[in-house]
Amino acid sequence: MLNKNILRMLVLLAILVVGLCVAPSVMAADPKMKVTSDGIKNGKIAPEYGMYGSAKDKNGIPTKSIPLTVKNAPKKTKFYAVYMYDNNVPWVHWIAVNYKSKTFPKDASKKKASLMVQGKNSFGILGYGGPTPPDKTHTYTIKVYALKSKVDLSKGFSYSQFKKAVKGKTLATATIKGKYIK
Repeated sequence: MLNKNILRMLVLLAILVVGLCVAPSVMAADPKMKVTSDGIKNGKIAPEYGMYGSAKDKNGIPTKSIPLTVKNAPKKTKFYAVYMYDNNVPWVHWIAVNYKSKTFPKDASKKKASLMVQGKNSFGILGYGGPTPPDKTHTYTIKVYALKSKVDLSKGFSYSQFKKAVKGKTLATATIKGKYIK
């Protein structure tokens, strides 16, 4: 007859072996969220989404926002947020929250404005303000957030308010970069 301690060890060893065999399939990670854009080709942002585009406000600020598509967002995602900034200088080009669709079509900042809450960019305007590199080609990062719930922000919020509001509500993020050629 087996000693009780040996029996316990054998049971634990059996559980461990079964766990190691099953774990890879049970614990497989979900595919990582990605963001893509038809407005970025070969790492370059199309001219129409920045200073060479024709859609501008009264001050000459480009206003046609770049299209974005989110793939493989977590299943519990309820809303999306977007943050676009210049990597060369501290400049916010677009911040928006509470958008339900995983697709931001071309010019969503204007055409879908009623379906999201947009903050002020560094130009001091609400919504999208496209790339306008003053000196040379700049690199821009667009970061999309998958949110588990609605964010409590009002139209015209700042980037610092945005950072605080999405903290604790973000399920995943994905980024895409593009250069805007001067």
